Amino acid sequence: MMMTEIKLCLLFVTLLSLIGLGYMAPAFGDAFHVGTEEKFDFMNVVHVGNTKNATVQTGYTIRATVLVGTVWGDDESKLLKITVSNPLLKSIPDETVGSVDESASTPFYAWWNLGRLRGVYFSPRVGSIPVRNFQRGIAALFQYQLLDGLYEEDDPSGRCKTKYISHSSTRYHKSKSDCYFNANRIERSEYPLRSSLKVSRSADFTVSPEGALQKMVSQDYVKYLLNAHEQLGAYYESVMRLEVTGTVQKIDTHKSGNIQDIVKELGLVSDTLLIDPANSSKCEISGCVGVIELFKRNKMHLSNDKIGSAQSSAALLELVQAGRKASLDDLTRILKAKSSVDLKRQLMDFLGAIQTISAHTAVKSELKYGSDEELLLAERYLQALAVGSRPQKEIIEDLLEMARKEHTSPKFADTLIQSLASTARRYAQLEGNTYDTDVVVNVRTFLTDKLGECSKETCMLQYIRALHNLKCPKTTDLLIKLALEAPRLVSVAAMKALRAFSIYIWNDDFRSKFEEIFFQVSKSYDSSARTLALDILVDLKPDSSELAHLLQFLKSSDKAFEVKQYVLQKLRMSASKCPAFAANLRRAIESDPAMNNYDVLVPKGLSTALHRPFSSLPSFNASLTSLQEMSGGVLKRGIVDLTLEVADESTSLFTLGLYARGMSAFVSSSEEESNEAEEETTAGMELAIQGANMRPLEFFNGKGELMGHVWSGTASEPTPAYQAITLLQDNEEQFHSHNGAILNLGAIGAISIDLNGQVTMSLWGRNAQSKVEQNIGISMAGQLSLDTLFANLAVSFNAIQEPRLHLTSALDFSGDPALCMQLLQPSSQMKLKFVRATLLAGTKHTVERKISRTYNLNGLTHALNKKNNEMCNLIAEK
Repeated sequence: MMMTEIKLCLLFVTLLSLIGLGYMAPAFGDAFHVGTEEKFDFMNVVHVGNTKNATVQTGYTIRATVLVGTVWGDDESKLLKITVSNPLLKSIPDETVGSVDESASTPFYAWWNLGRLRGVYFSPRVGSIPVRNFQRGIAALFQYQLLDGLYEEDDPSGRCKTKYISHSSTRYHKSKSDCYFNANRIERSEYPLRSSLKVSRSADFTVSPEGALQKMVSQDYVKYLLNAHEQLGAYYESVMRLEVTGTVQKIDTHKSGNIQDIVKELGLVSDTLLIDPANSSKCEISGCVGVIELFKRNKMHLSNDKIGSAQSSAALLELVQAGRKASLDDLTRILKAKSSVDLKRQLMDFLGAIQTISAHTAVKSELKYGSDEELLLAERYLQALAVGSRPQKEIIEDLLEMARKEHTSPKFADTLIQSLASTARRYAQLEGNTYDTDVVVNVRTFLTDKLGECSKETCMLQYIRALHNLKCPKTTDLLIKLALEAPRLVSVAAMKALRAFSIYIWNDDFRSKFEEIFFQVSKSYDSSARTLALDILVDLKPDSSELAHLLQFLKSSDKAFEVKQYVLQKLRMSASKCPAFAANLRRAIESDPAMNNYDVLVPKGLSTALHRPFSSLPSFNASLTSLQEMSGGVLKRGIVDLTLEVADESTSLFTLGLYARGMSAFVSSSEEESNEAEEETTAGMELAIQGANMRPLEFFNGKGELMGHVWSGTASEPTPAYQAITLLQDNEEQFHSHNGAILNLGAIGAISIDLNGQVTMSLWGRNAQSKVEQNIGISMAGQLSLDTLFANLAVSFNAIQEPRLHLTSALDFSGDPALCMQLLQPSSQMKLKFVRATLLAGTKHTVERKISRTYNLNGLTHALNKKNNEMCNLIAEK
């Protein structure tokens, strides 16, 4: 019995040893016998198209015979001579016959070593990069393993993690992932403004019982999508099929001792399977058009009356691509042209969007900053730089040098500081950079030093806004100190800046300081500072016990009824967006009987906080957030934010902020609800474009200016507050395919904004009306293109829409103040267009196929809240 167990043990150990030896040296048996040549049928089918209509196919098919002869080798290493013969090229779907470069049939060589290709060797007569890349794709089909497991392999797709799974002794599946290559990726830091690639790379192959390759089917599938709009995208599919025909013949061999000697003897050029990226030198299918010619085509769409339309945003898209390649001379010619005189402001948008050294030099050489108009143009350029997504270190350094100098115009100086901060923030967010990058550190040091030198509040506010735009985590301690200790206006500005930071940087110490401001633990704070602190505390997703602590404020004797109303509105808004938050809030209220009653949960006050859908499919996913903090019956701080949303990520496209102080003298109130001291009468507008804050636009400062507007009626006519065309998406990247093709992928978008407003006030009727109109033109476009040995293929797609938003308010202060607000979204259209284009090698004309769709989007008036409805009914009855 003991002897039997010993024998079994020895047998088991022997089997394990054999398995281990098998993994170390897989047997390929009859694979590539030296002195023989095999014939394979080869086919590569390439399709491109629109992701939403993938059944309509455009592309090409290349068929050929591939001869593989083994001219040198031993059991483990072989030198394969590969020849492509009789290629036949046809387009899809019309089957037009094209021609193939004759050099594609020039033999090339591959070093095969136990299923791995260690190198490829080309004839020096084949200088064409597309030909060599095509030959790399064919060579890579002969790279395969016969043992299950994970490997790292190089092929035209890049350096990939490769997994092999056997389905039987002759059938295998190969999948590739994490393929590394230089994708030349440029993308926005905001996820909703990016594009996404969904990729599948796999192969199925069959071998003979002795391990010789019989059939290989390799597939690449790529889907390119705009994150902002799931209907906009293109796909690429390439299927390569290689199958042995069963024909074997003799071939001459080399007697040299090693591959290096053979390569030298044949005069070959040594290379790898990785694609040569210098493949994209030709223009796109639409042809090469210079920036001057494009400007002539589009200047009618850049006129002032087109701002706020899709035509102007589409014009910017066309110009930006060419503008980034344009010379200084061409850009200067456009600026100096007589036809550009009335378009200078839009040209500043254009030059700020391309963000090249040539554009920056052109602006500086043409603008002398002397007249008011030149200062306005310079501001327009700086505001465009602030929003741009491709900041240049040299431009930031130049802005910093400009900011160190004294400027006669306070408005220009303010805009310069804000642009410097915003551009530095975007530079810090580029791949490879951080807030510790030298130029960003220099900007932060400059801003904090200047803030420390300020003796006046106006100076401090300017540099706090700059820190708001910079959003450097290393400035949070300084900002929280100002929020806690500085005078009221500075404290509020610091809280606005802190509100803009990511919630993920706040720890318990910061949370306690925000609670100190909200609950006024050590002293009284401005109501705006308190509501901003509350915003952060709520964004931190408090649990039920933390919510219960916040809710205690509603039961307090604090007379700030508008703050209490704001708290309740903010909590309800957050609950409507998040079921988990809603459950915690309900649990916190129900756990306290003194809380769950009408007196506490229905405080008086006019403040509102709401979140409403702005658009959804077939348009882009966007929402509106409106926060209105009231004081004494009039608006103190108001925000309307248009936000683009994708999954759980969001980014602000446009934020309109209104502020007013010291207006209570014009509105009677039976009970003073605020403990705030009488302030200087002032009002204005704060704008943020894609997260970049502009300098405030002041309507009036002091009762004298206000009364001047009232008596003269200068505010009662629609007045432009902001006009500009800025980029949205700005993404580029490449994809390397297994067949040697390089895909060029790009997405670009622009938004054209016209914001105007008007206010009327009657001291006799004791009422006031205001209207803010926001007209927007949005254009989004993308393209998937490839330029191969056989064809130029491209799929382009674009969407245009002109959403509008009207915010009106009516205030009646003849008795108890009543405020009626209406948020109106007029009807609009969304137009989509898809174009598939093919230019087959050997043919002269591009074949295009177009699809267009139009969606009518109904207008609506956003429901605000029950109290607002009651106020509107009350005013309507008078």
